[in-house]
Amino acid sequence: MDAERTPSDGPHSPGDGNAKSRFAGWDDERPENPAAAAARSVPLFLAELKSYATYYLSAKVAGYKATARKIVGLIVLGVVGLLIGAGILFAAAFLLLGGVAHALGALFGGRTWLGEIIVGLLVLGGVGLTTWIMLKRFTERSRKQTEQKYEGKRIQQRVEFGRDVHERAAK
Repeated sequence: MDAERTPSDGPHSPGDGNAKSRFAGWDDERPENPAAAAARSVPLFLAELKSYATYYLSAKVAGYKATARKIVGLIVLGVVGLLIGAGILFAAAFLLLGGVAHALGALFGGRTWLGEIIVGLLVLGGVGLTTWIMLKRFTERSRKQTEQKYEGKRIQQRVEFGRDVHERAAK
């Protein structure tokens, strides 16, 4: 078998897998293709971007939650303050009206029930009269605003068309 061997069948022949390329060692010295390097770094870049976006959104949501908690806390404090204020006003009004009723009762010869009735009627009458006056003012103001609005429209119609809706309807 040794006689049949050719020089190309040596220990480093091209076909046995042990042959050394004449370009051996060049792969280590040749710079990497920038496009390939960029393509290899894309998944890492996307993972980093995803992490930053998640962090940003999480911080925004936490900020919104903190703002909502602050608003709810302020609303609760406002309601508590309103209840305390209303309670104080109620108690003050009660004490004042009770004192006035007792004073009137003493003027009527110790008949406190009469003083309480008179004060009650005066308070209810005052509230009713004030409500009636305020409603009357409100409706009057609303009616005047509506009249002025439509008077302005009729003036504009006369300027643009030479007549207004009332003159047109009269024909």
